[in-house]
Amino acid sequence: MIRKLSTSKNNIVEYEVDDKITEEENEQVLEELEGLINEYGQIRLLVRLNEMAGVELSAIDKRVKFAKEHLSQIEKYALVSDSNLAEYVSKVSDKVTKMDMRHFAKDEEEMARSWVRDD
Repeated sequence: MIRKLSTSKNNIVEYEVDDKITEEENEQVLEELEGLINEYGQIRLLVRLNEMAGVELSAIDKRVKFAKEHLSQIEKYALVSDSNLAEYVSKVSDKVTKMDMRHFAKDEEEMARSWVRDD
């Protein structure tokens, strides 16, 4: 399950993810993000992972396509999680993409929020 947080504002979007993301949820999020990219040109994301969530296999193609088309339009991406895998993914992504991605522990969420919002 994925839900948009009330702390989202303009081109800064925050989500909380629990358990597995369904294809329908994935579609809704990608459409929302694409709309914001069209409106603002660039977006900034904060995603709080309560557990290392999975995605239904049928949704993976859409995520890959979205990433190929819009990765350079994601200005900052804060991944908030206590998972070692999430930390590793953020380090690798930051090095191999133009997107500025950072991992924050759950108790550093306010620091992550400040970083995403800071110019």
